[in-house]
Amino acid sequence: MAVYLFFGQEEFLMNKEIKKLKDELLDVSFLSMAYKVFDNPSFDKLLECLQAAPLMFGKTLSIVHVDKYLIGNKLSLDDKQIASLDEALTVVNENVNIIFVCKVPRDENKKPDSRKKLYKTLSKYSQVKEFVQYKSYDKTLPAVIIKMAKEKDLTIASDGVSFLIEQLGTNLTLIDSELEKLKVALFPEKTVNKQAIKKYCTSSEDVFILADLIIDGNKNEILKQYNLLTEKRHPLEIFSVLQSNFQRFIFIKNYEKRMSAKDMSLKLKLHEFIVIKTQEKLKRISFERLIQIRENLINAEYKLKTGQTAASDIVLELALLG
Repeated sequence: MAVYLFFGQEEFLMNKEIKKLKDELLDVSFLSMAYKVFDNPSFDKLLECLQAAPLMFGKTLSIVHVDKYLIGNKLSLDDKQIASLDEALTVVNENVNIIFVCKVPRDENKKPDSRKKLYKTLSKYSQVKEFVQYKSYDKTLPAVIIKMAKEKDLTIASDGVSFLIEQLGTNLTLIDSELEKLKVALFPEKTVNKQAIKKYCTSSEDVFILADLIIDGNKNEILKQYNLLTEKRHPLEIFSVLQSNFQRFIFIKNYEKRMSAKDMSLKLKLHEFIVIKTQEKLKRISFERLIQIRENLINAEYKLKTGQTAASDIVLELALLG
């Protein structure tokens, strides 16, 4: 038998590991009977999973979600129940495999409560593995994305990697979805670059592209991109993201001669590669112009919030930013 305890924020890697074990352990012919998923089951169900007898056709695998037991106090077990589970874990049949799963919401600095008796009992008998969410400044992240692309028989250029991180952050599930989309769209070609991502992925209508256009001062493209964005987003949402972008641009421009790219990446919680790319982009614009653009953004947002201008007229404000 094999018992595992998986926890963490990176659901993509966790699901990938579960699939790997599922493929290794189970006979596909009997999958419907050999594979079960339980969502924070009652004590009786938990005990039933551990005491399950093997089936005649081979190994079984149960996925048991226990986040409501291990994070917070939504569900709990008393000492007698914990003792029963402890005893059951010592005699799990060799053909019965169980993965206890505790998924942590992304961007939340949480872990299973190691003080809980259930955690102590499960970890005593389990192979424990944490799936940590990548940070945008993590130097290993580009290599992970390159590997994800390779698994789809794609080769991704460095500008494509940095652009995906810039547009989608560190959510590997979203990145994997975009890579799958690119695989279909580019066939029979297998090379992914920034231009391909802009052309075929949802990022082509992203606010980050609008920020780049504002830096370049291309008024026609600003209007075009803004109109695309307002089909899906409220102007206030667009302005909020733009302000965050330009606040970051101002910081990088202001400190580029006083701080290393690495130090700025740690301060801004961005990947160092993105900071370097942003520095290159900001060579096209002065520090004073960045300040002016941010002031224009603040003024336009204020007018919209106070009803001094209609959402449709914000396009004109935005065009003047160039």
